[in-house]
Amino acid sequence: HGHIIIMNALASPLVSCLTLLLLGSSCSEAFVGDDGGIDRRTAISRVIQSSALISASLGVFDVKPSQAGEIGNKMNAAVTQSDLGISVRRSIVRGAQIMDKLDGSWEKFSDDFGLGAERSKRDARPEEREIPPLRPLDKEAARAILGAAKASFLSIVPIGEDELKRKIDKVDSLVRKSFERAGLELNETEMDAETFNFLAYTTFKAFNDILVEKNINFKKFRVAFEVELGGRLCQILLPKTSAIQNETFTGTIDSDTLKNTLSAALVDVDALLSVLVSKGFVAATERANIDQEKTNDWSDDLSDLQFSISLDKDATQNGQILLGEQGFRLVPDFPRFAVTSVLRQYLSPVKEDVSSEEYYMDTSYSSDPDLFEVKQVLLNIVIEPL
Repeated sequence: HGHIIIMNALASPLVSCLTLLLLGSSCSEAFVGDDGGIDRRTAISRVIQSSALISASLGVFDVKPSQAGEIGNKMNAAVTQSDLGISVRRSIVRGAQIMDKLDGSWEKFSDDFGLGAERSKRDARPEEREIPPLRPLDKEAARAILGAAKASFLSIVPIGEDELKRKIDKVDSLVRKSFERAGLELNETEMDAETFNFLAYTTFKAFNDILVEKNINFKKFRVAFEVELGGRLCQILLPKTSAIQNETFTGTIDSDTLKNTLSAALVDVDALLSVLVSKGFVAATERANIDQEKTNDWSDDLSDLQFSISLDKDATQNGQILLGEQGFRLVPDFPRFAVTSVLRQYLSPVKEDVSSEEYYMDTSYSSDPDLFEVKQVLLNIVIEPL
């Protein structure tokens, strides 16, 4: 069966022959373990190694074809442009895809039936995380947040308010029925979490469309937009942080100063997370504890400082994911904007930069990718010297 898998996976007589030659007399041994059973990892490793060698041998002529003159150019063309050469290259890629799929299927099968000596030694799977339901959405805060997003966009992009409204209305008219067919009851007057997610999606979809149409430098825009919107969100959700914004630090920036500043910033971050939960924007949050040794290294300028914040059931996570799947990089990750802004307001005066990224997590363990369901947005925060 091992030989058949290789032949079918690579789907080319030439590649198959080369693979068998590379494996040689040890081919059968690659598929049989010490106990007489199938050793799939060794088999896959052998096939991948042989594919890599074939790729290398085929790619040799791509490196410097001009040095071999006319003959070299013909050989290069035979490998890169001929039907056989293209077929071999495609077959190798397809073979790797099939092997990867086979490995995933075996992993799922082994998980389902507890197969394998090493698997039996593993700790029990973690219990599924209990996530509470979202609290009722604070309607006024939700409307203020959407208004802040629009105002921030208009302050950076040369477009009128009326034109922006037309763009948002156009997106709304195109996607509203699809959302409603999915079972969502959209009611802007009552403004629940589902409606807020829909309005955030249509607003940010319009933002992305405008950025593409006007060929705006996205890197520069993103930095400016996140700073601007983050500041506005802090004014809405945690007004007291506005008092420290743009303060100039005049003291000595030493290790103790950095630690004290970070400690004060984290107090406000925790307060902000509590507000997000109470106002119905996320169901639950958890900030990872920061190791004291890592804090010491950071304050002594020996390394950056990283920590994470988990956001369960972010009200706009579905809109974020949908925009990401459509290829857009600007998404309505309001909690990340606000958290990053709080940290920057404290740490920028002491010459520390704050960056952040979001990751989408399923808190339930499963080896079956079809069962993956986003239940948590994980923020990764990085603090490092400017």
